[in-house]
Amino acid sequence: MKRRPYRLLNRHIMAVMENEWTQLIRNRVVVFTTLVPTVLLVLLAIAVLGLSSFIPEAGQADRVLQRAGVEAPVFASSNTMLVGLLNPFLVLFQVIPLVVPITIASYSIVGEKQLRTLEPLLATPIKTWELLAAKGLASAIPGVMSTWWGFALFAIAARLIGPDDVYTNLIISPTWLLAIVLLTPIFTFLAVGLGVIISSRVKDPNSAQQLGSLVILPVIGMLVAQVSGAVHVGVSVVLWIAAAVAVIDVALLWVSVRLFRREEILTAWQ
Repeated sequence: MKRRPYRLLNRHIMAVMENEWTQLIRNRVVVFTTLVPTVLLVLLAIAVLGLSSFIPEAGQADRVLQRAGVEAPVFASSNTMLVGLLNPFLVLFQVIPLVVPITIASYSIVGEKQLRTLEPLLATPIKTWELLAAKGLASAIPGVMSTWWGFALFAIAARLIGPDDVYTNLIISPTWLLAIVLLTPIFTFLAVGLGVIISSRVKDPNSAQQLGSLVILPVIGMLVAQVSGAVHVGVSVVLWIAAAVAVIDVALLWVSVRLFRREEILTAWQ
């Protein structure tokens, strides 16, 4: 028997991904949970931009920026408070690549069990790594794209209605761009790994989603630390976080393959 060559995106993976996205589009709850957080976050960020004309005096704004760890001298005195209000959105945008994949991955395995479509799929010659890679990519790509298009809309709005120095020195600063480009896919695969592990062990999509949502707690902790001034999120911090989470991603992917036992699922979930 001829051995099938190893390819990251072979026809089996592509077929499962297409099936995943077809079911995703038909599930209104998943579509709502996927799109709404991004839309609300972008609208909130744009609303903060629109408040630039109501910014208080520079003295009070400088104190806010000092607690947030932002260098005020690069901004006009009338824009320092706006920068202090926008700065937490750097962390808030990292919630999207955690929430969206968790939602999709939670329904990816448990939802198919309830619809009786998982057992026929597991009975096919598809390999375990192909199945998990397909489900992982099907969950990860919407999370990454949601974050990127959401940030792109926010950046366009900042360029059109925001002050030039805020756009240049904050929105498209190296720290923000590196966090959006680098941390987004890394956080996404963290959520996917946890989602697959949890979904393969529970029998209810809601339980899987509730357990998976705990992954956002470290991000919320980072937000609180940033706002309180305990942590200054710069390029070095972003790189350290990316390296640490990347190691966790690799470990989670390894664990997910080890824990996903298709024979047990076929027999125990009857």
